[in-house]
Amino acid sequence: MIDRIHAFRAALQDAAAEQRVPAKHGVGLFAPSVREVYDMNYMRAEQPAPPDELIADAERLMEDYFHKRVILERADGNTATGFRAHGWTVVPHLIMARTREPDRLVDTSVVREVPFAELTAARREVTAGEPWGDDEISSLLDDAKQLIVRAVPTRFFAAFADGEIAAYCEARSNGTVAQIEDVNTLPRFRGRGLGRAVVQHATDEARKTNEIVFLEALAEDWPRELYTKLGFDVVGERHFNTLFPHPMTRLRVRTPRLELRLATRAELRALGELAQRGIHDPADMPFGVAWTDDSDRPGFVDEAIEHHEAATREWQPTDWSLNLIAFHRGRPAGVQSIRGERFGERLTVDTGSWLGREFQGHGLGTEMRAAALSLAFEGLGATVATSGAIEGNPQSLAVSRKLGYEIVGAHTVSPRGVPVEHTDLELRRESFRSPVPVELVALEPLLPLFGAA
Repeated sequence: MIDRIHAFRAALQDAAAEQRVPAKHGVGLFAPSVREVYDMNYMRAEQPAPPDELIADAERLMEDYFHKRVILERADGNTATGFRAHGWTVVPHLIMARTREPDRLVDTSVVREVPFAELTAARREVTAGEPWGDDEISSLLDDAKQLIVRAVPTRFFAAFADGEIAAYCEARSNGTVAQIEDVNTLPRFRGRGLGRAVVQHATDEARKTNEIVFLEALAEDWPRELYTKLGFDVVGERHFNTLFPHPMTRLRVRTPRLELRLATRAELRALGELAQRGIHDPADMPFGVAWTDDSDRPGFVDEAIEHHEAATREWQPTDWSLNLIAFHRGRPAGVQSIRGERFGERLTVDTGSWLGREFQGHGLGTEMRAAALSLAFEGLGATVATSGAIEGNPQSLAVSRKLGYEIVGAHTVSPRGVPVEHTDLELRRESFRSPVPVELVALEPLLPLFGAA
């Protein structure tokens, strides 16, 4: 039985994937169209292997993803211990097959089969109840479901209460093996036995044409007790091993031409290569630290990647540096940094930025700075933003003037060993008017990480 279940799942996974990439210990299964959906982007490993090697495979395969995930189809305790030692989260999934009759039958007259489109509102309500839930995630989950539906025949069932969909699930089938999946009851309808009714009905329907009916349950979650009462017994176990990304990777700041966000390692590599192609005339140095002088040195790109990853890794609400990458038409165009030291007390941020030479001269520098200032003033509640321009960098000073900054002083810096003047600038919230519309996405749950709540 368990081998047929594994074969069913593997065939479904392969059919739903948009990309398949072989690895030493498994295969990467990816759907870039819904890259933020973890269950559609992961490495599958059929058999246990040394955790270090599985992790190395996943890091190579998933360089362009914020998360890393290895699904071990046949669970192994030693492998789980190894993943946990590396900071990964291990979630055991119990494979439960219908092997006997339920302890009792309930009335399922409130359950009927529905088209997927009829479930959209209920699914969104369930997603909204999760800490990570928002409209964008709901839309992505719907898109991911369509990939499953195209891969295997799927029927959807809903239990109704008070004229509304109150619980739902689905049954996937290849004609001989069926999986009951995505079982949910809307929070406001819980405690009425509707989850049991919808699973019982879907199982009865699946058993009419399938020899095996199975589902999965989290090992530490209460639904496994319900499934046991419905006649399901544990026949196997698989592990979801996940390295979750920093919460700040969910933040999006959008303008008409740009999206500012953190970058994956692959995108950071492209950013480092952009810097290597040139930011400024080599004869000039517009930065207080002459970091671009090393751009032709071996290891420059790797060090640039580490600089960005360290800022996220070392994040503290009392001392943070948000290095947002500005993407133009899907390509890294430059960096817009916002820094906050004791932000909760001072409500002051400092900004810095650069653009690749190929993106200069189109007003993108103004647009990305306006995005950062909108985030600081409107999103975080900052009262003051500081910046500066080194002698010989009139472009930066022009952007600051355009956005309303005032000169408040000057000091001397020596990026190449020769003293040059650095103009100190300040912008107060009441003086700022963004020249472009700015959209802040997924900011509210992140506010405590900025020391702003």
